[in-house]
Amino acid sequence: MPAVAVFDNYWATSLAFARNLGSRGVPLHFYGSGAGRWSRYCRRRLACPPIENADEFLPWLRQRVRSGEITRVAPTTDSIAFYTSVLRDEFAPDVQRTIAPLAEIENCLIKPRFCAASAFAGAPALETAAPDSVGGAVAAAASLGYPLILKPKSHLVAGYAERGRLLMNEADLLRHYRRYTIPPGQEGIAAAYPELLWPLLQRYVPSARNRVYSVSGIKDADGGVLGACVSYKREQWPPDVGVSTIQVGHEDSRILEAGLRVVNRVLSRGIFEVELLADGDALYAIDLNPRAFGFLELDIARGYELPWLWFRSTMAPQTPIQPPKPQGAIEARNLIMHFVRRIAGLGARPRMAHTEERRDASRSRRVVSMLGSWSDPVPMIISNGYLLRHPRSFLRSQLAPLRTAGLAKAT
Repeated sequence: MPAVAVFDNYWATSLAFARNLGSRGVPLHFYGSGAGRWSRYCRRRLACPPIENADEFLPWLRQRVRSGEITRVAPTTDSIAFYTSVLRDEFAPDVQRTIAPLAEIENCLIKPRFCAASAFAGAPALETAAPDSVGGAVAAAASLGYPLILKPKSHLVAGYAERGRLLMNEADLLRHYRRYTIPPGQEGIAAAYPELLWPLLQRYVPSARNRVYSVSGIKDADGGVLGACVSYKREQWPPDVGVSTIQVGHEDSRILEAGLRVVNRVLSRGIFEVELLADGDALYAIDLNPRAFGFLELDIARGYELPWLWFRSTMAPQTPIQPPKPQGAIEARNLIMHFVRRIAGLGARPRMAHTEERRDASRSRRVVSMLGSWSDPVPMIISNGYLLRHPRSFLRSQLAPLRTAGLAKAT
């Protein structure tokens, strides 16, 4: 059985990918530092340049693929999806057919291009502006109206630490709208995509705080969508613009069909997650991740083994799976963040809210961890500990936006 290269980090996507493939007997080679190299399923630990340094990493990866050391790469981050697409022609034909062409990856990872591409799929476009100056941003914001979301056009140049923020007024805009600093090693990508040096502005939809729908699954270049399901973010961090910290399984055929229409228009193959916002009866597609995602453990728990399906597709074309039987309500949690936020918000939450939550029949009963699994405990412990490596700054990062949100609500 061929090995899969996992470019290691401390985060949920790599751990879930490795656990699912490792439990199926797939040899895993972990590159770089991080928690995954301590997995029970790790066969080899190897070094590599920093993944965020594209100017070093891309030539290194090209050489390893050409030499035959690396034949398959787990699609766990935006950067890895982009790099493998750039090097698509270097892979063997069976693997190459599972890697999306670069034009498709660009349409997924660069948000203004995604908005344009998804609009052709019949999805209404959420009002967006992409000015390349502060003056242009002031004019665009006045036209869109506050509040607004400010966020990177892509994480390829801005980096993953830059999540964006909610802008309540022009003073917020002037404080935060600025050209990004190019990180070391990203100069080549910045030169190829100069539009990524400035953020974008997007109309704020209040439901974004606690109900962003996701349609996630995998698509085969020949067999079409092999399997897909719906879930939603019940909590995210930072609020309004962050990654999911509680993701809840959901059943809704209308949302599933809307998400798959977008995927079928924009992406021809691979693991995917499309995010949709509901505003009344309208569904706005706001993001499409052409790779594995942070709540991957939720889909696996629901019977959609996306890493295993991806691996099989690198061996031969696949056909759609039989949809798994519903297993009742399931949710995935980032346990550390969930615990901290519950402690922080306990005193501020009205008693009625607690009562309504207890009475809500749709509340999930089965909980899985987003960040690692007790079936592979060492990486799980290390990754959760990594979040707490600087306890004071971690707690400040969790509590400050809660205070800001409270002030904004009060005003």
